[in-house]
Amino acid sequence: MLTVSNRPTFKRSITAFVGVCGTLVTCACSSDGAPSKAVIDAGGAAAVAGSAGSGGTSGSATTAGGTASGGTAGAATTTGGATSGGGAPDGGMAGLAGAAGSGTGGVASGGAASSVGGAGTGGSGGSAGGTTTDCAGHALSLSANGSGTASDAAKARVEVDLASDLPIGSANRTVELWAYMKSSDWTANQNTLFFYGPYPSARNADGFGLDFGSTSNSIGSIDPFTNAYFDNDNQASGVSATTAQWVHFAMTWNGTQVQAYVNGVLKSTKTSDNATQKVLKTGTSILTIGGYPGENAYFADYIDEFRVWNVARTAAELLAAKDKALVGNETGLVGYWQFNEDAGLTTADKVTTSGHTAHAGALKAASSNQVPTFVLPKPALPIQCP
Repeated sequence: MLTVSNRPTFKRSITAFVGVCGTLVTCACSSDGAPSKAVIDAGGAAAVAGSAGSGGTSGSATTAGGTASGGTAGAATTTGGATSGGGAPDGGMAGLAGAAGSGTGGVASGGAASSVGGAGTGGSGGSAGGTTTDCAGHALSLSANGSGTASDAAKARVEVDLASDLPIGSANRTVELWAYMKSSDWTANQNTLFFYGPYPSARNADGFGLDFGSTSNSIGSIDPFTNAYFDNDNQASGVSATTAQWVHFAMTWNGTQVQAYVNGVLKSTKTSDNATQKVLKTGTSILTIGGYPGENAYFADYIDEFRVWNVARTAAELLAAKDKALVGNETGLVGYWQFNEDAGLTTADKVTTSGHTAHAGALKAASSNQVPTFVLPKPALPIQCP
């Protein structure tokens, strides 16, 4: 993180059923040409002329069939089950085929068939397998009452006292989160995602935080910083700074290197550039989510799924878990905020490990009308249940 005054040396089809006999229906005709029987091959039961074809199970809604000659249009189906079409005289045309079913938890049979006079053909099968449940929920908006207005003067943030669970000194650690990045957020030294360590800083690798650097060729850059020695400014993120989007960031210390990841991919590795200072000396402080009070640099968009670990997570671990909510008892997890509250001035620590002391976060700002809020972001965070 670059600070000009204090840290000059460190930057920081629907397919219409044609005629009475289609490829899926075997027909026998009466003397006047009206269909007397239709056997549904794809998910439907036998239908008698003039009544509705039976639909398959677990299909999604179909469109009503076209109007038969002298008949009444069949009713559109709802999800699953068969529909009963209007009674149609002999010579009514067959209804449209049911649309593809949508399977949930298993393979769906043919979709329900709509009918107008004659028998409808069954819809095609639904997709196999179940669907994954969305667990995105709320997120934290750090702009003034969700207005989207960025302002360092608002000082909107979350403060957490992790006490003895805070990884300090040279202890291994990982801090990770999701942030909704707009073009204005990729601004050098003005949008700190998180920070902890003493301030004013002693500038001897006593802090741990992540902000942003200059943008090059429309690609945003990251600045993982420790207030000296392990600072690694202007590392290309690989993310377009011109497209608003959710981005996952993680920063680790493994005993010898500070590493930073973007969307689960390693983008920055830094060992000490000082001959004697080979480890971190992170000091004790409040963890600030969404800002660095010591340098008046605050992030002003959405943040979600903020996690602190007392282990250095690997690239494989970060990539495997970044798109899923946690259970809360994962090894090494010491702080976990999902920001799923509806309202209020605190946010709960979701760590569930036996014996863990929960660390609630306090929502803060320069004034009461600028305090962070819990919102249903659009677009929603792309995260699923564990």
